[in-house]
Amino acid sequence: MSLAFLKQFKKDVAKMETVTMDFSAPSFWYSTGNLAVNKIIAGSFNKGIPQGRITCLAGPSGSGKSFLLCNILAHAQEQGAIVFALDSEHALDTGYMSKIGMNLSEDKFIYAGVTMFTDVVQILSDFIGSYVKEYGYDNPDSPKVVIALDSLDMLITESENNNFEKGEQKGDQGQRAKQAKHMLRTIVSRIKRLPMAFILTHQVYPNSDVMNGQGLWIINNAVRYSASQILLITNGKLKDGTEVTGIRLRVETYKSRFAKISSKVEVEVPYAAGMNPYSGFLDIMEDKGIVKASGAWKSFEMPGMTEPRKFQSKNLDKDLVNLILSHPDIVKEERDVADLMAGPEVDEVVTGAV
Repeated sequence: MSLAFLKQFKKDVAKMETVTMDFSAPSFWYSTGNLAVNKIIAGSFNKGIPQGRITCLAGPSGSGKSFLLCNILAHAQEQGAIVFALDSEHALDTGYMSKIGMNLSEDKFIYAGVTMFTDVVQILSDFIGSYVKEYGYDNPDSPKVVIALDSLDMLITESENNNFEKGEQKGDQGQRAKQAKHMLRTIVSRIKRLPMAFILTHQVYPNSDVMNGQGLWIINNAVRYSASQILLITNGKLKDGTEVTGIRLRVETYKSRFAKISSKVEVEVPYAAGMNPYSGFLDIMEDKGIVKASGAWKSFEMPGMTEPRKFQSKNLDKDLVNLILSHPDIVKEERDVADLMAGPEVDEVVTGAV
């Protein structure tokens, strides 16, 4: 049977803006800035936030979602991305952003305060449309962009906005759910062929019926449907003596198309310095049996070493982390993950600390 027509057919389909015949893995990834968070969200210490997908940072009020988002955006900039921040809470802290190393110059950071779902749709329609007009689709030389929405839950519908202008207080929950779902579904379809990633924060509420399969927290159905990754975030206080110096984030993989569900890690985010890239790393290595603990001391050994390397957690640095990551079991695990994803960037996967 001749299928000669397929070559022309594929060319014709490739010209359709809303259709793609590419079902490959993400073409590149951004590290979150923390090895342990990378591991539980993407299955690899070297991957984190995927191109062409939606990642959600979900958690109750005050859990540290925005802190984690800013740290991820700072690291994305280090990897060459332009950040486009959509701020519905009007609470993004430029002082904190600068403190953790974000570049807020016009060519590296775009900001838009938004109020309604339609604001986000219009802004992204204009931005993505102009981007495609200048760079086209599937262009490896086009600039990388990370779009961040903080947060989904502060957006209102046009009806809610109109009611407010008339001095009326009315909810619009049905339309909110529909508009959130429509917006996120559309974003997924528009960024798939572009070097863009989309990250949003989402406030969750306690689940009053833990037998319904949702877990302890209720996550918006629109988010559950559209996001490729959902991190569930709760927190504790990071203290130096009695002084609160930051947040101790407890991060759980609620959903991932790339890693094991329900994986958990705890990481430190000091206010003064941002997220510790190695926080939580030793916990994972101890669970794997790669690092062994004896009181305050840790030990690491692998084939070729004449004696175990002993150290304390406070001495963990980039060189030691890279040494641990060079363990044959970890190297094989990283390679297996890369092969499983089978994306175009497989040959670029390397073990190494952030």
